[in-house]
Amino acid sequence: MKEIGPHKQAEALDRKDINGRYMVMCRDCETYAHAFKIAEAETNLSLTPCIKDCQNCNQLRHSSSIKPAVPLGGTCNTLLHRCPKDGRMWWQTNIYFHLWQQVTSYAEWVALKQEQTDLWDEHNLRRLRFW
Repeated sequence: MKEIGPHKQAEALDRKDINGRYMVMCRDCETYAHAFKIAEAETNLSLTPCIKDCQNCNQLRHSSSIKPAVPLGGTCNTLLHRCPKDGRMWWQTNIYFHLWQQVTSYAEWVALKQEQTDLWDEHNLRRLRFW
């Protein structure tokens, strides 16, 4: 355990996430930072405030196929969500199992939004070609 920014009980985990990225976690607020380099994950965590989850974020963090969470103001098919209560950013990494991951890097958030926009545009273009 070590102190990383506002997080008093942070640690780098031995395992990687499903995308092969390193994870650094705060034991106090349960925030995970993901990155391909541990130093980058620690930086992302240090820029994230150490606050307890609101009810919406807590439901997203503990969502599963058994107890799926619906983000506040969204649907179960929402891919990206910014919590209106505390501003945390979330990405639904697996729609089938309703798995959500907090996004701690603003650069990653921008990339995910661009990817979602590109996929949406490609889907609409295919639909237009069909008609």
